[in-house]
Amino acid sequence: MEVERVKKLAREEEKAQSRIIQGIPEECLAKAIGLTSPADACRAAAVSTAFRSAADLDAVWTRFLPPDCDAVLERAVHLVDAPSKKELFMDLSNEHVVLDDGKMSFGLERSNGAKCYMLSASELVIEWMHENLYWTRRTDPDSRFSKVAELLSVCWLHIYGTINSRELTPATHYAAYLVFKLTHDASGLSSPRQTSFVKVGGGPCLQSCRPSSTSGGASSSLLVGSTHTVSLHPCNRASCTRNGAAAAEPHEHEQGGGVGGVVRYPRHRVDGWLELEMGDFHTDTDICGGDDVMMEVHEWEELKWKKGLIIEGIEIRPRN
Repeated sequence: MEVERVKKLAREEEKAQSRIIQGIPEECLAKAIGLTSPADACRAAAVSTAFRSAADLDAVWTRFLPPDCDAVLERAVHLVDAPSKKELFMDLSNEHVVLDDGKMSFGLERSNGAKCYMLSASELVIEWMHENLYWTRRTDPDSRFSKVAELLSVCWLHIYGTINSRELTPATHYAAYLVFKLTHDASGLSSPRQTSFVKVGGGPCLQSCRPSSTSGGASSSLLVGSTHTVSLHPCNRASCTRNGAAAAEPHEHEQGGGVGGVVRYPRHRVDGWLELEMGDFHTDTDICGGDDVMMEVHEWEELKWKKGLIIEGIEIRPRN
């Protein structure tokens, strides 16, 4: 009987709280929810009918969309249409929209609404790209872009891309990822002979980005940015160990053979591609800032012939 009495009191308390919530004007609830985050808004929608109604309002989801979202979507290859701001947010967080005649794509980070971009292979500077003997452009059914770049044969790798920080969300920790595949007969890409770097402001610095043997690939000559020694071939888990134990993060591990330093390896994506974290950076709090963010992968020693690399592009998204 005591248990039933407690349950009855709990139900009466819940009804009383519900009546209080029902008495709050919807616009007040919407304003409060809009001060949280997209994830919190979705949680609020599960609280009650009143919260759900307020959490679905355009006034809430307009606050989560980037201020220049409409201007960005005007550059879309195909018309982007959604019945509500919430639907638009969800669509952009589920799948990128292709912009600028296929040069790049745009999406949103679901947790906080930060802007994400991918520069297509056609928008990157790839050494020897225009020589049919070394590279070719072709279609790929898994790509969001009409063309990808496939490496036929080259002895020196150099991939370079830039994006202006004005395109990104201010005061956000971003990372750049090379998105690619390997053909079944790929070769020359497994050894850590490449360096990746991300740099904000200034210009390309090929000569200053050689990895350090004492700091995991960091270069003291970079004032803003990060540099890493990388391999474009996924790490063999059996060999990616440190003193017989698996490395803390599957995409990084200590080099063996007395070489020293940390090698960064690619990871598998759910869309079937591989991604290699090239480096990370923070955007300024000033939305009027306009520094270029430079992202590069290049060979730094022991040049070796390689083939079988298929590049979709470089993705820039918030770092988790």
